[in-house]
Amino acid sequence: MDAGRQLTPEEQGQEWARCEASPIYFVREYCWILNVNEEAWVPFELWPAQAWSLAQMHRHRQIVILKARQLGFTWLTLCYSLWLMLFRATAAVGIFSRIETDAQELLDVRIKGIYKRLPGFLQARAVVADNKSRWELSNGSVAMAFATTGGRQYTFSLVMVDEADHQPDLNKLMLAAKPTVDAGGRMMLLSSVDKSAPESQFKQIYRAAKLGQNSWHPIFLPWYARPERNQEWYLTQQRDALAATGSLDDVQQEYPATDTEALAPRSLDKRIPGMWIEQCYEERTPGPLPDGAPALDQLAVYVPPQPERLYVIGADPAEGNPNSDDSAFAVLDVESGDEVAMLAGKYEPSTFAAHIDAVGRWYNGAAVMPERNNHGHAVILWLREHSRLTVLAGHDNKLGWNSNALGKSIMYNDLADAFRNEDVTLHSFATYQQIASIEGSTLRAPEGQMDDRADAFALANVGRATAKSRVNRTARSRQG
Repeated sequence: MDAGRQLTPEEQGQEWARCEASPIYFVREYCWILNVNEEAWVPFELWPAQAWSLAQMHRHRQIVILKARQLGFTWLTLCYSLWLMLFRATAAVGIFSRIETDAQELLDVRIKGIYKRLPGFLQARAVVADNKSRWELSNGSVAMAFATTGGRQYTFSLVMVDEADHQPDLNKLMLAAKPTVDAGGRMMLLSSVDKSAPESQFKQIYRAAKLGQNSWHPIFLPWYARPERNQEWYLTQQRDALAATGSLDDVQQEYPATDTEALAPRSLDKRIPGMWIEQCYEERTPGPLPDGAPALDQLAVYVPPQPERLYVIGADPAEGNPNSDDSAFAVLDVESGDEVAMLAGKYEPSTFAAHIDAVGRWYNGAAVMPERNNHGHAVILWLREHSRLTVLAGHDNKLGWNSNALGKSIMYNDLADAFRNEDVTLHSFATYQQIASIEGSTLRAPEGQMDDRADAFALANVGRATAKSRVNRTARSRQG
């Protein structure tokens, strides 16, 4: 709009209707934000990523936003909160941050500052309550500011939690906010990551949202969502971080390029550096099972079997009761190392073995490298008695892979080499997270976390070498 021209009452009504119909129009045309570099309020000129994200906020009731720093998303969510207050009468907005003074700044300085710069025809008739923690408009809408430990007695139309991954009381807040969500209200969690807490509730919510396991809608915004940032800027951040710490962890925390970078734990104590895994990761979302695939609910197919391709299955069996770890198997292309399928779930050994057989037969008679643990013996026995699939021998020349200290070391050394040399391709988001969590000292996931998918992928990788050598021996014998 031309800020210098006085609108007629009719034009004001038209503008009000346009703003009421579109939060993007409202923000783009009428919202101002404080530019700390210029120390002045400036029009909010939406970047493409911001406009897209604002549309997502409006479309979904529960949003979890994982982002790089300094992308203007706190301002964006506050503008949307104000839009809700102005155009949805009696809206109640709860603004939460780690400490009350931070939340009060969001309300007292930012939301009120945006509101004061709106033209009069967009403002409410009056402000009826105005202090640092509570601000109420004459249309019945109200915004309140709390530390993450407060606000339990209220039910809100919108709960906004700023820097959610840095809030030590997020678990309690989520319980307190449950009535808001259950009553049809909105909730927005936005944050950069805190890599010192790899299993924080914020990260768990985001991971589950990515996998379609909860009702949250995930949004990730990389460092380059800010238009003026370019590759030269990013390389400078990387050089500075390497010079200061010898690691890219800080860059991947503050300015991640992918959500997997952001969610990965700090790499200095991990067996496989995150940057090695990242270079081999091509995220794919498995669709409906293709024709001919075994009808298994937990089976994720990334690439269906191709004629004349050889495949290998790495299998990590578990007990199969509700309190045990998952059983998991990964299917890799022997030659390319491409992850073509994955299955994980609670299966008893005999059921798990039958699933291996069904998927292995579909993948051109894939060879199998099962872990030879307590439950692995039962899986190996079932496969020998009921399946035509080849069970591969491990490093001790016995069927299956002995996962003692030596076996684990060989298995993860080979996997680290495969990632470093870009000799495998990973498609599963959940498997990426597990592999990235494997600790260098124990070759296991941290206490309380799962590593069944990681072990299955590593078993399939060592199985590739064995399968290749079998093919080579067969070829030589035929030539002889």
